[in-house]
Amino acid sequence: MAPKEYLIIHPMRAKVRDFLSLVFSSKSLAEYDHLVETNRPNLLPPMNIRTRSFLFSFLFFGIISSSTCKVGNKFLKLLEYFLNKLHFNGGFIRLVWNTITGSSRRPDRHAAYYRSVQSFASGHIEYGKDFAPILDRLDLSDQVSPLMELAALASSLAYDNESRIKYIVNNHLNMNFVEFFRGWNVFVRRHATEAFICCSKEEDVELIVVAFRGTDGIADWRCNCNFSFITLGDMGKVHLGFMTALGLQDKHDTEKGFPKEYNGDKSLAYYSIKNVLNDLVKKHKNAKILVTGHSLGGALALLFTSLLVMHEEREILDRISWVMTFGQPRVGDATFGNKMVSILGEKYTRMVYRHDIVPRIPFEIPFINYKHSGTCINYSNWFHGKKVTEVENKNYFNIFYIVAKFWGATEDLFLAIWEREGFTATLTRFISIIFPGVAFHNTKNYVNATRKAKIK
Repeated sequence: MAPKEYLIIHPMRAKVRDFLSLVFSSKSLAEYDHLVETNRPNLLPPMNIRTRSFLFSFLFFGIISSSTCKVGNKFLKLLEYFLNKLHFNGGFIRLVWNTITGSSRRPDRHAAYYRSVQSFASGHIEYGKDFAPILDRLDLSDQVSPLMELAALASSLAYDNESRIKYIVNNHLNMNFVEFFRGWNVFVRRHATEAFICCSKEEDVELIVVAFRGTDGIADWRCNCNFSFITLGDMGKVHLGFMTALGLQDKHDTEKGFPKEYNGDKSLAYYSIKNVLNDLVKKHKNAKILVTGHSLGGALALLFTSLLVMHEEREILDRISWVMTFGQPRVGDATFGNKMVSILGEKYTRMVYRHDIVPRIPFEIPFINYKHSGTCINYSNWFHGKKVTEVENKNYFNIFYIVAKFWGATEDLFLAIWEREGFTATLTRFISIIFPGVAFHNTKNYVNATRKAKIK
């Protein structure tokens, strides 16, 4: 058994004197034990300029994002409501007229027509394709591309509310909605993790799809950019923030944090989804499982599978035929990556669109050293993809890629106008040109690429 290790960074404990000390003093990293918590101080790196710069930047980002988190999330909720009200009333002019005449209609946040901010930012996505022909022939190797498209659609749909997901799954994808999950996060004390399960049909199921919701709000961006880690048994180091999203109950020990059986009163994402899958694989003996997600959802898809490995859930693992992620951040070190590749092999595929920033965080830094693993398909645009072992510009901020990033975001904007994605989606792309790494992260890019791209 590998030694249990953890490293937890606490930005909210930082004081002004800590920032001054990082700039001017020669203190070792171990002397910042109120900011950096670890059980293996001998593994901490020397306090050179690179370490100081990283810690200074991370603490500053943590404080700013934490301070603006509540306000930012409230703003996003208000924006979401306004966009739905605008859409529900037939556009801006009709909304103004309805407001003046007292006939303005209020959208229901729980209704099937109510869309997420992510949905508006992505524009219109056509969910009406009939996947039945490929679901009857899942053993054929040439069916991988349609499955990637289905995975991209499910990952995009995961951002919406339960009613909308159920309606689209049943009426547009012509599949069978099974269950929606809202997982409790012990450390943020709220239901912060969402996912859903659907099947190819109600009986004689060939395919079970598990889709995790991705980054949705400032709190999730804080989670993505967190560099804290914990050891997952002998499987290597994994991202602490992502593990808490799945239901980790102890920040220092994954064995205590994720016991094989859980009997608590809170709905934890990992256990809730695992229990439903157990029932489904027992009922449908020939069903295969696709686990997917975009952004944070992609990270959760891979880590969910790793927890099944840790708990030796063979009945579910033997049915998992695909783990497909889109714009997934790094989730563990090289040891973890190699372990998952040895178990999943070609079953695990991650997709990266252009210079999407999220797959390039957390950054590769010496004393944590997060690494990607597995087969990667890097899309250079909507029409071309290539299998690679590592994407270009792996830490995003390489100055030699500045022109390529801005040109790519501009090209996508004109393609969106040509495709008539819609006013809100096009405006979002226009604004996002300022930060192309975010523009590339749009779920519509991944849906378009899986539908249109030829892969070399």
